[in-house]
Formats: sequence, C-alpha cells, structure tokens
Amino acid sequence: MTTNSSNTQSDDEYADRMLAKDAATVVDIENDMSDTVDPAKEFPRYTRYAVIAGCFVIQALSCGTIHAWGVQQEYLAANVYAGDESGIKTLGYVGTLMFFGIYIWGMLAGWMAEVWSYRKLCVIGVLLMFLGQLLGSFCKQPWQVCLTEGIVYGLGGGLVYSPTSTAPARWFTTRRGLATGITVAGVGVGGLVIAPLTEYLVSHVGVPWSMRISAFYILVLGLIACYFVRVPVQDKTRTLKNFNWGAFYNRRFVVQALMVFFVTAAYIVPFMYLPQFWVSKGISSQTASVIIAVANVSSSIGRVVTGFAADYIGVLNSLMITLIVSSISCLLIWPLTTGTGVAIVMGIFYGFPSGGYWTLAPLAAGKLFGVSMLASTTGIFYTTSAIGAWLGNPVAGALLHGPGHDSNFLSMSLYIGALWAAAFIMAVINRLSYSKALFKSV
Repeated sequence: MTTNSSNTQSDDEYADRMLAKDAATVVDIENDMSDTVDPAKEFPRYTRYAVIAGCFVIQALSCGTIHAWGVQQEYLAANVYAGDESGIKTLGYVGTLMFFGIYIWGMLAGWMAEVWSYRKLCVIGVLLMFLGQLLGSFCKQPWQVCLTEGIVYGLGGGLVYSPTSTAPARWFTTRRGLATGITVAGVGVGGLVIAPLTEYLVSHVGVPWSMRISAFYILVLGLIACYFVRVPVQDKTRTLKNFNWGAFYNRRFVVQALMVFFVTAAYIVPFMYLPQFWVSKGISSQTASVIIAVANVSSSIGRVVTGFAADYIGVLNSLMITLIVSSISCLLIWPLTTGTGVAIVMGIFYGFPSGGYWTLAPLAAGKLFGVSMLASTTGIFYTTSAIGAWLGNPVAGALLHGPGHDSNFLSMSLYIGALWAAAFIMAVINRLSYSKALFKSV
C-alpha cells in the first residue's frame, strides 16, 4: 500500500513552487533578490531615476488629492449642506471610498501591470482620476459626489498605486530600499502641498472650480509622469488566465497577509483621532493641527530613512523594528500624554515608524516571494489591507464612545497598540521562517 504523501505534494510544497513560477520558468527567490545582477544594465543610467521621479509624482497626485478632500468636505458641510444632516453624512463616505479604492483594486492593478503594461495602466488610472475630479465639480447632490469623487477617482487611484509603489524596486539592487522610500514619500509630500493649495483655491474660487483645476493639473502632470513609469523586463508570456492562485496556499503568504491586515486597521486611526485627544487634554485645536502636521512630516521622512536603513540591516529586520516602535508609541506614549511636549513626541514617535512601514511592505513582499512578481504579490496585500482600512476606524470609534472612555481614549490606544503588536508577531514569524540567524541582514 502506498500513501498519498508519496504521490502528491503538500499544499505548502505546491504553493512554494507556484510562488517561484514565472510563466514556464522556475525562479529562485534568493537569486531574484540578488544584488549582483543589475536589472537595468542595458538602459541609460538616468532611466531608473526617471522611474522614481515619475512614480513619486503619481503617488503625490493620487494620495495628496485624497488628503485635500477633507478641506472641500468641510467647506461643503459648512456652507452648501449646512443643516442637512443626511447630506453631510453622505459626504463623509466620499473620503472613505477614495481611501478604500486605493487599496481594494490592488490585486487587479498589480496583475494587470505585470501581464500588460505598467505605463498604460497608469495612464488609465490618471484618466479616471481626472474624470472623477471633473465630473465631481458638476455634482449637485452628495450621492453624486460619492459616485464621481469616491468611486471613479478611487478606481483610478487604485490602478496607479500598486504599479508606482513597486516599479522602482525592479530597477535597483543595492539601493532598492532607498529607491522605494523616496517613491512612497510622495504620498506625504503630496498631502503637504496639495491640501494647502486646495484650501487656497476653495477660499478664492469655491469647491467646484477647485475640483476642475485639480482635475487638469492631475491630467497634465500625471500623463507626463506616466511616460517614465516602466520596468526593465515585461514578461509577455504571462496572461490573465495564469494567475498565481498557489500563493494563497502558502503559510508564509497568509502570515504576511495577516500582518498587512493588522497594520492597515491600525495605521490611520491615530492620525484621525489624536487631534481630538490632544484637545481633550487642554491643547488648543490650532496647536493640535500643527502637531499632526509634524506627524505627517515625520511619516514622510520615515519612509525615506527606513528604506535607506533596510539596504544595510535588511528589509525584514527593519520591518520588525518599525512595527514594534509603532506599537510602543500607542501602548505607552499615547496614554501618558498630558501636554504639548509629550504630544509632539507622540506625533514624531508614531509618524516616523508607521510611515516607514509603507516603504518596507512592498520590499518585504519582494524579499519573501520574489521581485519578478512583486506588483501582483503586493497588489494582493493591498486588497487585503482594504478590509483592514474599512474595519479599523469604525471599531476604534465604537471603543472611543464606550462607557468611561471618552475622556482618556485608553481603550482606543490599547486597541491600536495591540494591532501593531499583532503585526509585529506576524513579521517575526516570517523573519524566522526566512532565516533563524538572529543577527543576519535579511
């Protein structure tokens, strides 16, 4: 009698083979991450830097516009829909739909970028972002804004986010972390530039024209940036029919997906609720706004610095550090905040490592599962993160308004800290599965 194990592979063995399979070629993941083969050696040296610049601009435009929506929403709620509680509530869904769209389309966008074209997909995404903004400027009802700004723009943002997050890593070996860090720093820079610009436009020409102006600079700058988005090798043998479903059978992949879920459920909550918490501690609303801006600047710097550090101490090691520091900031510093000084420490101590995560997430996917399928692998994680982003904030809000927690936000801070800690545990598991040598740069 023969056993089934002698004739069949285990699920994990099958998944590991599928994860390393690129069309008909089996790619060794270690060699895929090698620092000895320059993927861009046949191109002019400036090409790789142009790719970074193009991806940076698109990330700044797509995510910066989402940050700026809050300015337009506040004006509409105070001046156009004042007293209309239903309309104001509906407007509240627009930002959620835009943010949700950035991630939920990640799996589709990543796969289409690999089997079709990074550049062409980004062109479609930019056109949809332009269309969403332009149509939104003519809307008369909040539900129409949800359809245009929320869904159409969100789809466009989702189509560009995964390709632009992962394309630079395909061009570098020894400076892959720094290249990715500079690229995703565009998210923070976009918010810092576009939000004040939008506030100026709203106060001088109103919300509809601010949307129209935004639509056209997205179109012009976005299409120029799209020209530079490409990868060294585009595998034309892969099609939409041979999607790598084997990834879902791999335990390492599932652990990484859980890590992503925990992080995205936690990430945005402090940025949304810390100003309210600081005001409850006697800090003025103006000072709280400045501190949260400091946190955003710290987040942008963290994206670059952690990418730079990952090139030296290892991606997986850097990832663990950012996760545990983010957890400590929520579990220890947040509850102890009593004045402006500690609030500033909290803003910096949370913004820096949590921003660094967004640099390390695609790099960790490349380290664990190979760079040749980085866009589709990272795209799956982005789609997973959409679920966390959708659930994390409502749960935090429910905890905030629970009995006895309105004044100190203790339940919320412990909840967010616990999510970051759970993500850290997942990262440790995958780090040890990759290498049990504690002091190895991985």
